[in-house]
Amino acid sequence: MILVIGEALIDLIENRYQPGAFNAIVGGANANVALALARRGAAHTFYARMSTDRFGDIIRKRLDDNGVNYGNSIVTKDNSTLAIVSLNEAGSPTYSFYVNGTADWGWTPAELPTNYQLTDMGVNCIQFGCLTMAMEPGNLVIEAWAAKNTTGITISHDINIRAALGFDPDHERIRVERVNAFSHIIKASDEDIEWLYQGARNVDDVATEWAQTALVLITRGADGTSIFRGSERYDVPSRKINVVDTVGAGDTFCANLLGQLQDEGYLGKDLNQIPADALQHFVHVAGIAASITCERAGCEPPTKRELAEVLEAL
Repeated sequence: MILVIGEALIDLIENRYQPGAFNAIVGGANANVALALARRGAAHTFYARMSTDRFGDIIRKRLDDNGVNYGNSIVTKDNSTLAIVSLNEAGSPTYSFYVNGTADWGWTPAELPTNYQLTDMGVNCIQFGCLTMAMEPGNLVIEAWAAKNTTGITISHDINIRAALGFDPDHERIRVERVNAFSHIIKASDEDIEWLYQGARNVDDVATEWAQTALVLITRGADGTSIFRGSERYDVPSRKINVVDTVGAGDTFCANLLGQLQDEGYLGKDLNQIPADALQHFVHVAGIAASITCERAGCEPPTKRELAEVLEAL
């Protein structure tokens, strides 16, 4: 069972063909991961804090329509978080946020599952990252909780920096490295690392350092994904596509990587046991899934069958 914890918010996405017009779309990196897992048919549960406001209703309907298991999520009167997403000519998103006092960041220790509950649910992987691990005060609560629940559970951390919120790179670098210290899978884009270290360190050098204690995946857009594990390094090319937008691509990647690790029984175990050729295959398939999302407007991950059809056609 994969437990995804984190934000389920509203993306107000600008229509690239009608500037100034916005559509209210359910988003949030962790909600997107849960949705992609559900479409894949992976065993999962999603822990979020969802508002009773109208946007909260929209979020719950989106999750319901896609079979996301969110029954243990927290219901709160706090307002839903809003992210304003503007797209450039290439379809890449930029973000601004309405986050002060909103539902996603108010976690308390009592709202999180205990060790006994995790065992009872059969959880062998916890997936989090992005704003959930950056926004106080809730991020510190989740961090402390996750750091104590690592025995027999794979911790997967998608760094997914949102620089538009005005974070300080020095503060964020310390935070990221602290969470990385107890994570088993670390996923970041090359742009994430460049921002964290402000160009002072080479992306590959940083990834190699992190890989001494974790499986590290560096996504490089059209240039594919680099895998770092201990002293190993593998580069997996991407599939050439016509990009509509990249919203949810990284989340789809994470979900489909974890889904494959779940299928093959690797979650909750030593990831160094994965043969190199199998690991590269898992990353290749996850990248193909992400590319399908990039061919669609918004975060619309493929089902397992849709992914299989694309793979068969390659």
